[in-house]
Amino acid sequence: MATFPFDYPLARRSDHVDVFQSAKHGEVHVPDPYEWLEHDSEETDAWIDAQIKMTNQYLDQAKDREKLAKDFRESWNYAKVRSPPSRYRRLKQRDQFTVPIRQGDGRWYWSYNSGLEPQWVVRRTIGSELPDFNAVDLVQDELFFDGLNGSFASQENLLSEDKTWSIQQFSFSEDGNYFAYAGSDFQTIYVRQTDSPLCKNEDGSVPDFKQGQLEDEICFVKFSRIAWTADSKGFFYGRYPEHDSNTAEKSDKPGIQACLPSVRDKGQKLYYHRISSSQTTAHCIPEPGEDILVYEDPSNPDFRFEPYVTYDGQYLIMTTRFTGKRDQVYIGDLNADAALDKDLGVTWIKVEEKFEAEWKYLFNDGTKFTFHTNKDAPRKRIVSFDLSDSSFALTDVLPEENDATLVSASLFATDHVAVRYSRNVNDELYVYKLEGGSLVLVERVASDWLGALVPGETQHKDQPYFMTLASGFTSPGIVANYDMAKPQGQRWTVIREHVVPGLVPTDFICEQVWFTSKDETKVPMFIIRHRDTPLDGTAPAFQYGYGGFANSTNPRFLAAWLTFVKRYRAIAVNVNIRGGSEFGEDWHQQGVREKRLSEWLVDNKFASRGKIILNGASNGGLVVATCVNIAPEGLFGAAVAEVSVLDLLKFHQFTIGKAWISDYGNPSDPSDFDFIHPLSPLHNVPRHKTLPAMLFFTADHDDRVVPLHSFKYVAELQHTCAENPNPLLLRVQRKSGHGAGKTTEMMIGDMTDRYAFAAGVLDLKYYDD
Repeated sequence: MATFPFDYPLARRSDHVDVFQSAKHGEVHVPDPYEWLEHDSEETDAWIDAQIKMTNQYLDQAKDREKLAKDFRESWNYAKVRSPPSRYRRLKQRDQFTVPIRQGDGRWYWSYNSGLEPQWVVRRTIGSELPDFNAVDLVQDELFFDGLNGSFASQENLLSEDKTWSIQQFSFSEDGNYFAYAGSDFQTIYVRQTDSPLCKNEDGSVPDFKQGQLEDEICFVKFSRIAWTADSKGFFYGRYPEHDSNTAEKSDKPGIQACLPSVRDKGQKLYYHRISSSQTTAHCIPEPGEDILVYEDPSNPDFRFEPYVTYDGQYLIMTTRFTGKRDQVYIGDLNADAALDKDLGVTWIKVEEKFEAEWKYLFNDGTKFTFHTNKDAPRKRIVSFDLSDSSFALTDVLPEENDATLVSASLFATDHVAVRYSRNVNDELYVYKLEGGSLVLVERVASDWLGALVPGETQHKDQPYFMTLASGFTSPGIVANYDMAKPQGQRWTVIREHVVPGLVPTDFICEQVWFTSKDETKVPMFIIRHRDTPLDGTAPAFQYGYGGFANSTNPRFLAAWLTFVKRYRAIAVNVNIRGGSEFGEDWHQQGVREKRLSEWLVDNKFASRGKIILNGASNGGLVVATCVNIAPEGLFGAAVAEVSVLDLLKFHQFTIGKAWISDYGNPSDPSDFDFIHPLSPLHNVPRHKTLPAMLFFTADHDDRVVPLHSFKYVAELQHTCAENPNPLLLRVQRKSGHGAGKTTEMMIGDMTDRYAFAAGVLDLKYYDD
């Protein structure tokens, strides 16, 4: 696979030009010859089909493809448990397992995959006792929801005929009687009664899908929580007006209906929906009928609203975001007269009107509210204020640390708080007690654990326990329960240990090292290697980074990394480049894109020059393309960029792109244009150097990072670098989005293509033992 054997599909170059304003040069005309790839058309579809055919032909010949597919299928084939979203947490696609959560009906619920099922199901306990997850058979549990694996394919109101629909968030009513669920990104919220499980009968027959399913269907929902009121009579949600891309059906063609130039997600409104009241007189038509409009801001159509109902059920908290993790905070009293009257709506108290900091509600005692925030605290702190005091003066409940970032906090046992800190990208977990308006340390938990310690949020503040997922780069992890009702020293109990077939944790070594950036900043990275990986400068390296939007890449278990490291005696590198939040908001604001770390790996004999494989997704894909553009020739051997942001001059014109101005700048601002244009991968493809083999993943239904980014960039690469000896390929996945909705087989296919491509172009040796 060292020499690329195919001719690239012809892509027409138009004379389209976009006009921008530069602070240095005035009016600037920027050619965009592949602007037509932004539009859904027969020409676009034909070009995509040709790319898919060529890429599949190339990948199918990878020498280790079948071996790697078998390896990944084996290492994925183990029982995985993860929690449903809690009151204040959404499900994340990358979650493999977290913790079960007890709902209002007294039962424990969790998402579950026995190994290779296409999609996750939801299971629950029969009674109120937490089951023994280490037992061979969970006799105390039952299947609650299995609407995604094809059992109901012949029925009306089908969720997933081809099994590519996945639940990305669901929320239980406070009394546990209702289960609201939705997919991602554009969603329809459905509601079921929890006394009617959606699964096959004991005799294998398939019940009526509609049994237990309410008529309530909430359409055009995106980037919104489902926040139930305390009386379980309804929930708050955010929705957008209908437009063509929101209603387009999935088709067998790749299609790019999410990236029409005229379409941007605008005009979200916050509504309240009463259960068993139709959203409209007929389901899913443009405007809600009986639902109550709670808030809108027509003058700011790009604002997004997140609803939260307080533990005591008295207040509705609305955080508003525009770009980045900075919030406005409004609070409304739900117990006020006619608070949810159709005409009157909620009367808001505006606590924070500026977009200066991130705010997360923790708990309240009447009008005294406690939040987790980075307001005047880059490494975050916990503060309180009195809603009845119009100054909303902040008082420290837990002050900012100088050398650790306060990642999360959650209330449990009425007056105790589980606090997670990150110190040098390793987690520390503490339990505090609320006394006299301050948090007093009770104890540190699991002090000998190196890696991630992720406590689950509690559904009810008086429950005396919280659960935690502990994992790391070489450890598939444990789930443990911390129970305040037990004596000190006996409170931490492991309820599940995960074992991954084909991978032995002791065969791998993980170490954290620090390299010096161009401006002398110390940047950490984790190096994971097999015990037989040579340290003589000959090993291949798989290098991953994200570096944006204050998202940290903390220690986490990835079976694919260990499989690659094992089979090719390689190293995997997780780089905590600036732009994340590993060291607080200052680290985020200093975001840069580094190539020096790759040179450090070579200089320190961890990796071989020309055998470094770059990988990143979303913002990380931008990092990959930028590094390839500016790196010295021959440093990288391969690059795999997934669902990437690549057109930095037009990203803000599509779907949710305007929210990224916080990190990328505003191309419409002349000063910002002057630093964005030289960085934009699409507009800086190098013309006179050999590029490494490159593979770009995108998805036809990605309405977050729309596929036009990859389409246009690959077209430009294939034109400008047509004689490049290494392949420059586009992989388009049909019926898929920004990582959500993929079946297990699709994810295994992703892993296989990613690593088989890199191993093939670098002609790496596969080790059978």
